[in-house]
Amino acid sequence: MARSSRPRVHLLTGGPPWEERRAAPKQVGFTKKQKAARKPLNKLMAELGAAVNRQDWRAARVARSAAWDEVNQLADNLTREEREKLWKYKHRILAGEARERR
Repeated sequence: MARSSRPRVHLLTGGPPWEERRAAPKQVGFTKKQKAARKPLNKLMAELGAAVNRQDWRAARVARSAAWDEVNQLADNLTREEREKLWKYKHRILAGEARERR
């Protein structure tokens, strides 16, 4: 005789909701030393964003290069978001330069 699987039961009373119970632990954030180490990187990322918004592609390339230098000095787990932003900025810079060439 084959056993059929039964749906799991989610109790509706008491305790946290199912999503919170199964959720991964929340990230606490950066320590003071990590924040201090990231300060120059944050400044360069702000400059890069401003240069891209101004469509100053030369300044954007310089700021992106300097930001990569800062990213490479820090641990990978501290710069995940910045690496993603730098990748997106690269595509915006290339697209902007291509538009100006046309």
